Amino acid sequence: MNLKPLSRAVLTAALATGLSATSAWAVTPIHDNPPVKPPPAAEAKPSVKGESGKPTGTSAGQGAQAQGQDAQVQPQGARPEIEVAFVLDTTGSMGGLLEGAKQKIFSIASRIAKGKPTPHLKVALVAYRDVGDSYVTKRFELSDDMDSMFAELRKLDANGGGDFPEHVGRGLGEAVSLLKWSQDREVMKVVFLVGDAPPAEREAAWDFKLWSKRAKERHIVVNTVRCGADSSTEESWRYVAKLTDGTFDSIDASGGMVAVATPYDAELSRVNAELASKTLYGGRKEVREMNLARSEATKGMAAEAVADRISYMKKSRGAGMSAPSAAAVSSAPVAVGGAVDLLEKPAALDTLKDDELPQELKGLKKEEQAAKVKQLAAERKVLEEKVAKLATERDQWLSKNATTKEDAFDANVMKSVKAQAAKFGVAY
Repeated sequence: MNLKPLSRAVLTAALATGLSATSAWAVTPIHDNPPVKPPPAAEAKPSVKGESGKPTGTSAGQGAQAQGQDAQVQPQGARPEIEVAFVLDTTGSMGGLLEGAKQKIFSIASRIAKGKPTPHLKVALVAYRDVGDSYVTKRFELSDDMDSMFAELRKLDANGGGDFPEHVGRGLGEAVSLLKWSQDREVMKVVFLVGDAPPAEREAAWDFKLWSKRAKERHIVVNTVRCGADSSTEESWRYVAKLTDGTFDSIDASGGMVAVATPYDAELSRVNAELASKTLYGGRKEVREMNLARSEATKGMAAEAVADRISYMKKSRGAGMSAPSAAAVSSAPVAVGGAVDLLEKPAALDTLKDDELPQELKGLKKEEQAAKVKQLAAERKVLEEKVAKLATERDQWLSKNATTKEDAFDANVMKSVKAQAAKFGVAY
């Protein structure tokens, strides 16, 4: 476990600053001499009282919802719902899988969204390490705001470790007890536990087997993915998977995820970067900056992630629409935190105060502001159509020229989702 970590992906200062104000992460700091007793009431504390029991105590950010959570272009209607939490070991030896997951998270979301009928997907993340590392856990709440979730995932790096067992029990326990799962039995609830080391024996309140049983009681399926070949990890992973009717899979320590280059990548990346610059957000300065940072984050996506993101946005936002209407839906990040996307809602210009205007519109007359908004909206629409066309052509090229690596992390996730979603009326 004490391998040299991969260098972390660096985000812009604006992204780090903007998202921190609304992040749904709950960070558990570790002191020089951390206690080994269960967490006191002032910290994150698990609930162990059965299916309807709710988390007790509070932690930094506990219960906070990601800005933009549940922001929908249209009512969800009778769409089936799928809730997925990834519980990831982020110690040093997991660098390969973590970097691959950053590239593949929209691929996974896009493939889940291709179910029939189109499901409404929420995703959560719980990163875990161990006592003595810079953190024990970090949580990102269940949300359908994939852009914010992607930005948070990009900020994770693989570091720490040093001894072998990790605090798996706390990672799983927080996923089961502190995430805001639906209480509806008709909602598919799944955890993917991913790591290469067995559970450490720490506080009794975060015992691994205890939270395996609580997951079963709360009708949460735990699918396990072991990275590497450690037999003690396999034993624990098989235990919880069998107990909760989940799956066990074993993959290469690096995750086995391979990016495939296509003839469309360069142009797709160029058009996507241009599209990300076509923004006009109104609202308080801090929320304008936050939304600009989220848009800026999409500029640096690899072509594969761009294509997968477009596919996911079109499929999820266009669910239930006619084919022409679905094709025309915007793939721009949804404005969050109280901001307004003026290219989507130009009428909001009439209600904004001067200090709530984006910099590009300040000092202009009302008619000039309206003309600028109309111009940029038209330019963005053209670029969205172009990037969607490129993404479709890329997918068609891949279907003819590339094969899926069946032992990769993303392939294993989809194998489990397909089998389990069938029980909830979703076919792939």
